[in-house]
Amino acid sequence: MRLHIFSASSPYQQHTTIPLADMPGWINFSMDGQYAYPSSGEVIETETRSILYILKDEHHNTVSSEKMVEIFSNNGWITRAGDQFGIGRQGLGDNKPPQ
Repeated sequence: MRLHIFSASSPYQQHTTIPLADMPGWINFSMDGQYAYPSSGEVIETETRSILYILKDEHHNTVSSEKMVEIFSNNGWITRAGDQFGIGRQGLGDNKPPQ
């Protein structure tokens, strides 16, 4: 029930641990890398390593999921989309703005 943060280069060292509401089975990242989304429902700012929000549904129940999509749009047109691996896609083809 914790998110452990390590350095990505040698010597590998643990920097900090962030307590979570549940055990994360998956951690998603925003396309720009600013946010981490553990499947336990927290939204974590990567720079400060702090929990900004806890995802909740319309009944204020905590939401947890390993599935996520990030969509950017401009004037009703989808310009970029990410996936649960934090990989961004551009040039989405012939998408139409909503009618």
